[in-house]
Amino acid sequence: MTGPKTVSVVFVDEGTGREIGRSVLTAEALPDTFEVDTTLHLGDTDWSVRRAEPPTAAQFVATGALTLTVRRVESAPPDTVLYSLPTLYDPLPTVGGRAGDADAFEIHEDGWRQVEMISADLGDVVTTELLAVRRIHDEHARRDEQGRVYGFEAIHLRAEPVRPLPRSVPLLRLMGLLPPADRHYAGVGYQGASGLIADSFAFTVGPLVLYGIAEGDLVTTLCVTVERREAPERLAPLTHALAEAMRTLGVVLVDWCRCAAVPADSLADYLAAVASE
Repeated sequence: MTGPKTVSVVFVDEGTGREIGRSVLTAEALPDTFEVDTTLHLGDTDWSVRRAEPPTAAQFVATGALTLTVRRVESAPPDTVLYSLPTLYDPLPTVGGRAGDADAFEIHEDGWRQVEMISADLGDVVTTELLAVRRIHDEHARRDEQGRVYGFEAIHLRAEPVRPLPRSVPLLRLMGLLPPADRHYAGVGYQGASGLIADSFAFTVGPLVLYGIAEGDLVTTLCVTVERREAPERLAPLTHALAEAMRTLGVVLVDWCRCAAVPADSLADYLAAVASE
């Protein structure tokens, strides 16, 4: 009977180029990929992985060897550590595929599900989560002399709703409710990482990108982002179509960082404000 597969790991200090340690770890103790930001705790110190050779589990499990070039994470007094956003969704969907997957719509991993469509039936869940985000704004925001927020001393991690569209929406039906797409992407990926989020899709309509996850043809997660500035009058036809789609599908748009739940009737004002920023 064979035991779990193991990998011999060599740790190299990025600053000095010197080896600082070795360890033999089981494959299950290592992440699927080091192509996203990864922090390791070695001894009493946190280290950021700067480079992994090879970068994916499929490769280093096959060879049984892995070299990690790491950089010490400098600690700072707690009162100086600020978050750039008031809220994040956790956990993130994982990526798969090969390095060099073409034509992915790339997002920062912190941007996942920050502006999304959510079933109107989940109003209580949305209200609870928005109240938690509002507390971050009210109690933990740092502001400059002009009152502008430049960071947050705490962050709210959202885990709800798990399925923002419990009554799954056919992707083809969604696209049929909107003007013709200007561009279709192969899927969604994270900046700096190869591969795509499993079952992801993305397409642009005017200045908007609609993206998310579809299980088969059924959309279970639908996010929205404004890709470029646009004059309100040029947004009008798209805004009308998207608002009608929201009414048909029974969803509201939730912008978590802005603490806004936007019904179809208020979509025009919301998109005009965001597109002019």
